[in-house]
Amino acid sequence: MGGEKGLTMLDSKPLITHVIDRLRPVTDEIIIVVSSEIQKEKYFAFGVRVVVDKLKGETPIVGAYSGFTEVQGDYAFMTGCDQPLINTAIVNLLFSEAEGHEAATPTWPNGWVEPLHTVYRAKQAAECAYRLIISGEKRLRIILRSLNDVKFVPIDTLKWLDPKLLTLIDVDTEEDIQQLKLYLSGEP
Repeated sequence: MGGEKGLTMLDSKPLITHVIDRLRPVTDEIIIVVSSEIQKEKYFAFGVRVVVDKLKGETPIVGAYSGFTEVQGDYAFMTGCDQPLINTAIVNLLFSEAEGHEAATPTWPNGWVEPLHTVYRAKQAAECAYRLIISGEKRLRIILRSLNDVKFVPIDTLKWLDPKLLTLIDVDTEEDIQQLKLYLSGEP
């Protein structure tokens, strides 16, 4: 997208602000994980804790590890800075489904999971991510394959709360921003 994705403007606010605003009512803490001190300065103004990756690599799994090690509670919902339409009812559902398990993740009929829309038991996920990083793994979804007790929540369950699955929309292109602007303005 030609710059800092989380700072891309959508409806007069940076994408990260949309994410923070949606998560505030359903989480006890919000942590933004960035890859450098320079990046940290850019996100400091959003009123949440910002931490820099604790290991080298600048991969999503390193970001996940860095965030999980900072979490104060037992469980953490992990998402990207580019998912501005997070559905809080789904976040609450995933927290509920994760209780007593190491994670709860939306699962598609073909077995694909949504690692950036998942609730993890933070300590176990951090330990697992660290082992995977040390072994050379870079893919975030492998955490879910490596944990012992994951609750797989069928995507159809999420559709009861969010029929269009807007909660899973992420922004990767300027075209995505334009589509979201239309949606937010009420246009089809």
